[in-house]
Amino acid sequence: MLPLRTDIGGNNPPADAAFALHIDDLFTMLSDTLAGGAVDNDEKDAAIDSLLDDFRKAAKDSDKERADEKRPHDDAAKAVQEKWKPIIAKADRGAAACKEALTPWRTEKQRIADDAARKAREDAEAKLKTAQELLKQPDDLAARFEAEQALEQSQKLVARANRIDRAPTGLRTSWEAEIADKGAALRFYLNDQPQEFMALIERLAATDARMTRRPVPGIIYHERKIAA
Repeated sequence: MLPLRTDIGGNNPPADAAFALHIDDLFTMLSDTLAGGAVDNDEKDAAIDSLLDDFRKAAKDSDKERADEKRPHDDAAKAVQEKWKPIIAKADRGAAACKEALTPWRTEKQRIADDAARKAREDAEAKLKTAQELLKQPDDLAARFEAEQALEQSQKLVARANRIDRAPTGLRTSWEAEIADKGAALRFYLNDQPQEFMALIERLAATDARMTRRPVPGIIYHERKIAA
C-alpha cells in the first residue's frame, strides 16, 4: 500500500486524496527526470522504468480502493434490482398477454375501417366523375345543379374517408426487413454507406492483427513496438 501523506489535515486523509497526492508526486518526479532530455543511457532507462512500476502499482492500488469503496453501493443496487425484477417482469408479461388478446380483434376492426375508407374514396371518385360529365353541359341548369350535388357528395365522402384514416386504431405499426437477395443488398449498402463497411472491416482486421494474422486479401499487418 502507498505511503500516506500527512500534510493535508490529519494523519489519515481519504484514500482518493492520498492517491491523488501520491500520483502528483510521481508526475513531479517524472517531469524532473524528463527535463534532463530524452532517454539515452541505461541510468535514465532504469529511473523511468522504476517510475513506470510506481505508476502501474498506483493505478492498480487506486483502482482496488475505488472498487472497495464502490462495492457496497453495487451490492445495494443489485439487491434493489433483484427485488423489483420479478415484479416488473410479471407486469410486462401481463401487458404482453393483453396485447396478444387485443391484436386479432383490433386488426379485424382496422381491416373493416380500411375497407370502409377505400369504399368511400371509390364512391367519391365516381361522384366526381359524374359531376365532371354533367358540367360539360353548361347551359343545362338541371345538369349543373345535379353536378353541384355530386361534387358536394364527393367532398363529404372524401372527408369521411379521411376521418376513418385518422381514427385511433389501438395498433402500433412496425416494419421488418427480410433479406431476399444478400448480394443485391450488400452491393446497395456498400455503395450507400461505405463508411459503415469500412468500420466493420477495420474491426475485423484489427482482431486478425491481434490474433492469428492470417492472410487476408487487401490487409497488411504492421508490427509496432512500445515500451512494456
